[in-house]
Amino acid sequence: MEIKNAIIHNVRKELKGDASIEFSKKTLNLRDKKCQSLFEELYTFFSKSLKYGIFSSKEDTVFHEKFSDYLNSRKKDFISLTKDVLPDLKARMDSIPQSKGGYVIFAEIRNKNEDFFVVFVVRDKTGKQFSYKDNTMQINEVIHIDTNKLAMACRINIQSYQNKKNRYLSFLSTTQDEASKYFQKWVGAEAQSKSQEDTKALRKIVSDIDIPADEDGNSMSREQFREKIFDLCSKTFSKDVNLRAVSEEVWKDPDYISNYAANNGITINDEFTADETELKKLKKYSIMSDKIKLDFPPEYIGDKVYPDPKKEDIVIIKSKLFADKLRAEQ
Repeated sequence: MEIKNAIIHNVRKELKGDASIEFSKKTLNLRDKKCQSLFEELYTFFSKSLKYGIFSSKEDTVFHEKFSDYLNSRKKDFISLTKDVLPDLKARMDSIPQSKGGYVIFAEIRNKNEDFFVVFVVRDKTGKQFSYKDNTMQINEVIHIDTNKLAMACRINIQSYQNKKNRYLSFLSTTQDEASKYFQKWVGAEAQSKSQEDTKALRKIVSDIDIPADEDGNSMSREQFREKIFDLCSKTFSKDVNLRAVSEEVWKDPDYISNYAANNGITINDEFTADETELKKLKKYSIMSDKIKLDFPPEYIGDKVYPDPKKEDIVIIKSKLFADKLRAEQ
């Protein structure tokens, strides 16, 4: 991950009080190892729980307007962009007494050959630290940033946004109370449900991800593994797929699938309703047309069964046993 630009401003606000903004005058020193470490921690945590969407079509926000102007400007002023969008954030926070402030981190990042504009909101946390003074161990309070409890965040895929592709914007999908939803409204983020696309992405993951051993420590075949995922998604979860729940059940790690998706550039919501037709392909493909019906396991597609790349009316089936049976019928 390459950090191209970054700055931190502080929006101070206590419960039931008005917010105030403490602006930074300069961007961060990107050569500082602490800077790189901070962003790696934030980005890793953010990637664990994502919901994809677009900017709202119902109303333009200051954030969307300024961000669009920034991309279209010849001389890009990153610092001015970050300062221009914060007064609207402050106004939204002031209207919600229960809202809390935090450090608002803006950055331009390049990751896996794609450019992103990201915003993170993190807060201080008070902890304890031991020190030795006057021949006695002392307990001191220390304040640090708790990156494992990222309050709010969003990420915009710049190329996808400019090319008007779907789901160029992603944000934390963790359940937020009403006092925290001002952030999503400030950005203007609108979730975009794509059941078919998400289910296709799940099938791709299941076809490539490593297979864990079963409860008895025995290895599973890819076919058995697909059937296990199918049963989880179609029966256990009643077609409402929660990737963290699937990951916990299969790998005993709630972040396993999301980490795999992030590391392999796969776009998938961490919660979605499975598309029934796509989900069934985990067990078998069933194609019927022109009074011909084919049923075959997923691993056959593109290997034993595939359309001829040169002739659009020919399907190739590579199977001696099937060919022998077909000849016997003639």
